[in-house]
Amino acid sequence: MTQLITPSGRAPTTIYINYFDGISEPKVKTLMSVCAEVIDKTKPDVLYFCFSSPGGSVSAGITLYSFLRGLPVKIVMHNTGSTDSIATAVFLSGDERYACPHSTFLFHGVNMNVEQGASLSLTTLREVMSSVEQDENKIARILTDRSSLSEDEVRRLFREGESKPPVFAESKGIVHAIRDLAIPKDAMLISLNMQ
Repeated sequence: MTQLITPSGRAPTTIYINYFDGISEPKVKTLMSVCAEVIDKTKPDVLYFCFSSPGGSVSAGITLYSFLRGLPVKIVMHNTGSTDSIATAVFLSGDERYACPHSTFLFHGVNMNVEQGASLSLTTLREVMSSVEQDENKIARILTDRSSLSEDEVRRLFREGESKPPVFAESKGIVHAIRDLAIPKDAMLISLNMQ
């Protein structure tokens, strides 16, 4: 990573991080590493995420959520496009949360892929079912803890599998306000492009 100094010669108090990618173990490891390095080198007060993600791995998403919640800085999340599935739980790690006017949030239940031709015993099917149930329960707890959604509303959202506009997200406390993204001219911006 390059030296993180503003044109004024001072370390920035807010670092902007652009994350437009899926949630997977390798990508989460990279993002956590970038956050740790930025905090170590610049000691910012705020990490401001320009965030849009199609979701992905539940376990990687829960890990990222917990990591971001534990950082010794203020986390701001700004939905710049679509925040879907487990990415919605990651988004809720923000102490402040915003959404661009044309952004969306997708809620749905947890799916598990099974390889074609896989042989599944009754025990294996029970393990798969238990894993899916626990993943949904973890996501539901994050949604109810970090918004004004009730348990019943969350379970209904899981069954509906619909994208919701920012007005819905604001009404349910998922975002604090709807506003366009505005990065200051001499802000430090890190854009993660991972393969």
